[in-house]
Amino acid sequence: MSFSPEEYKELLAEFRRCADEAYKKFNESLIPGTETAYGVRLPKLREMAKDVIRRDAEGFLAVSRAGSYEEILLRGLVIAGMKTGISRRLELVSAFLPLIDNWAVCDSFCSTFRFHNEEEKQRMWEFLRPLFLDSREFFARFAAVMLLDHYVTKEYLPEGLSLLKGVRSEAYYVQMAVAWAVSVCYVKFPAETLPLLQERVLPPFTQNKSIQKIRESFRVGKADKEMLLQYKL
Repeated sequence: MSFSPEEYKELLAEFRRCADEAYKKFNESLIPGTETAYGVRLPKLREMAKDVIRRDAEGFLAVSRAGSYEEILLRGLVIAGMKTGISRRLELVSAFLPLIDNWAVCDSFCSTFRFHNEEEKQRMWEFLRPLFLDSREFFARFAAVMLLDHYVTKEYLPEGLSLLKGVRSEAYYVQMAVAWAVSVCYVKFPAETLPLLQERVLPPFTQNKSIQKIRESFRVGKADKEMLLQYKL
């Protein structure tokens, strides 16, 4: 079975049928510099991705284009959710990363991944390691968001904290992702994560934003929230 160019045109027509102008304007206000061509809501895009995967994921990828925000995001959702071996998935991820130019595509892509076994998860981790130091903003953000979505576990935590500590990108969306990841690590593993904040080695913005996000969590006690204030820069 193959996904034909005519079927792809029908998919674009479905975008037009599902377009929501009010949502389009709202979404664009959250993603500076990004123009969403149609204004299709994420749940609908996820539904469309599942349908593509059921029909012919590889065929879709062969004919899809990076012509709009929605087309790029749909491609990412298909790559993250399709049934394929980890080697092929990593090939597709490598080709997709240069298309990411905003946090919404990055974060939706990351949250869609599911690992079928520990080998797949470990292979992805090996792929992610060098990206924490990548100078390209959304390559590094991809690594940090994948960490907070899938790797805040006892097994991966020590290396994960070390990788977050080593990030020195001054790009806003990287620093925000690192702060978010540190806060998730603290909420789940406070004793193991606290030394990182005590060292005060994160860039000031990242350090302070991490503490802010931790203090905003309902899962952190008042005493901890007060204690963390002393580590602000």
